[in-house]
Amino acid sequence: MVISTIALFYNFILVMNHLSKSDCVEVGYIQKPHGLKGEVVLAFEQEYGETFDDLDLLFVEVDGGLVPFFIEEESLRLRNDQSAICKLNFIDTLSQAKELVGCKVHVFEYELIESEDQGVASTLIGMIAFDAKFGEIGMIERVDDFSGNLVITVNHPRAEIMIPLSDNVITSIDEQKREIYLDCPNGLIDIYLE
Repeated sequence: MVISTIALFYNFILVMNHLSKSDCVEVGYIQKPHGLKGEVVLAFEQEYGETFDDLDLLFVEVDGGLVPFFIEEESLRLRNDQSAICKLNFIDTLSQAKELVGCKVHVFEYELIESEDQGVASTLIGMIAFDAKFGEIGMIERVDDFSGNLVITVNHPRAEIMIPLSDNVITSIDEQKREIYLDCPNGLIDIYLE
């Protein structure tokens, strides 16, 4: 354990000696503390969500410089497709976590994973949704990814309607008119409108 820690530290020093801000990409910011033991909530753009799956190191921008922080093992938990909770090494109190609020978060450019699926999903926001039975049901306000299952939230005049997307539900998309045509399962929309 001591040897691996020393090796990790040595490699880290080598990396830091050659680090340039141009080697990194800004992916989000520290939104707020979480709990009392130094955990923080990271907010990031939806297309960078997969980048955080196996991330060990990130950089927090403090006074114009990038400060490296290792993410404690098994501490990063995705809340949704735009935020995660994590514990950074050496940030152990609420007051230390508060000092980082608002700071930009960067990762090495080579670690960046941009999800094509989520990029396509985010283009659905603002489209008008039509159902085979109900006709126009409203505008898509949000697209959420629940463990790989996309769910759209449609703003209907009477209620917000959540619709799980699949190949069976989507009948067509007209990108020019910004319209999506659905054939929702029987009873799904009725539940929201009752």
